[in-house]
Amino acid sequence: MKTICYIVLFGTLLLPCKEQVLAQGSTEAEKLLSQLRVKDRRNANRTVQKIDYVNFADIYDRTLLMYASADGFAKVCRTLLRKGADPNLAAIDGTTAAMYASYNGQLTILKLLMRDMSQVDIQTIDGFTSLMMASQNGHTELVKLLLENGANPNLQAYNGFSPLMLSSQNGYSEVVKLLLKKRASVNFQDANSKTTALMQASAGGYSDIAQLLLENGANPDLQNNQGSTALMTASLLGHAEFVKLLLDVGADVNLKRPDGSNALFLASLNGHTEIVKMLLQKGARPDSRTTDGTMDILITSKDEILDTLKRTLYRESNQYPQYNGKVTALISSSQNGDLEAVKLFMDKMAESDMLAKSDRTTAFISGFPSGHITIVNLLLNENSPFAVKRTLKFTDLMAASLNGHTEVVELLADNGAKLDLKNDDGATALIFASRHGNAEIVKLLLEKGANPELKDNEGKKALDYAYSHEVRNLLLK
Repeated sequence: MKTICYIVLFGTLLLPCKEQVLAQGSTEAEKLLSQLRVKDRRNANRTVQKIDYVNFADIYDRTLLMYASADGFAKVCRTLLRKGADPNLAAIDGTTAAMYASYNGQLTILKLLMRDMSQVDIQTIDGFTSLMMASQNGHTELVKLLLENGANPNLQAYNGFSPLMLSSQNGYSEVVKLLLKKRASVNFQDANSKTTALMQASAGGYSDIAQLLLENGANPDLQNNQGSTALMTASLLGHAEFVKLLLDVGADVNLKRPDGSNALFLASLNGHTEIVKMLLQKGARPDSRTTDGTMDILITSKDEILDTLKRTLYRESNQYPQYNGKVTALISSSQNGDLEAVKLFMDKMAESDMLAKSDRTTAFISGFPSGHITIVNLLLNENSPFAVKRTLKFTDLMAASLNGHTEVVELLADNGAKLDLKNDDGATALIFASRHGNAEIVKLLLEKGANPELKDNEGKKALDYAYSHEVRNLLLK
């Protein structure tokens, strides 16, 4: 859910540039540029007094003023501006000195620049503004300054992200307050995934931001292009306080995604007992999403599918890269169910005979022998080669039973979950619990009235899968 937005060349001024600037030292301007790059503040303050060509730029059209603004060289900026440096010049990516100052939190320098700026809402080639950059990084005082000087809080970058979405995504509640006071739109959706500020906040569990957004008219039931809502994301990730806020304003507990999953299923999947309880109290209906009480989920029990995924995934520091030919995924560990953000390289998988064409956007992959179901949210385009081999039917109770969430199983059973529903393979919640040796859940299901004599499509019942003596004894009674 959470999408990282970034500016193409931001941060580049903080790294050594590979290109050679015309023979360094041949002019005072070139000397200053060299000093700014290595952050030689003392000499830069001296050199700037001598230069005449104040709008000197490198091969990317980044001016001396941009370099000085990015790294907080206030004296250099003041002198350059006094000598006539133009703060409205843009580098080849469209960035200005004010944008560098905004991105890096240079308040004093931004104040200097704004005296001579022709407009505050200049946009980069990606459509980003100084306000977006300050908002994304939580620079509250800079956001306040920009807004006071007429910055538009409702401009959107070309990917659809607004300052409010960027600050909500990163948990900057004070910035959110400032933007809302200036009537920032709370229901904008980005161009790629149709996410909203509330959805962005839900991924991080930022309840204070959710409260602000909801008070200002955020729609809790908007769905992104995968059908997910803020409630679903918060339920999946276990943000109980966030879920409570959404439920208190009437969020629809029974909205579902195209694959049939809803907030209750996602909370049950990861064993978030408190959230399951809240959802049930608000009217969530176990096993009621399709006519037979089950839902279609892409799932596979093939070990090689899971192994292939593991080999092609790597951690991405809990953030999502933009789609650029690779696929973004959200996957939980098969050992402990903790979520981690990862990237999936499709080119390493395209030739695998396990993969068939599909336009599905969600896959639930059963990682045997651990017994945990891992959820993979894939941002696929229609030509993506990734898929799993077949579609099975799965219920909330089955997910909780397979993943060992005893309290959730009990809550679901007590609230009307059908104990003996089967998936396409004929497996029941009891069979899943038996397969994975979960005696506590087997005992609970039997006490609730689950039928131990039901057989799957292979003609096997729960007892036939019981490898644990404790489970066998329970089923033999």
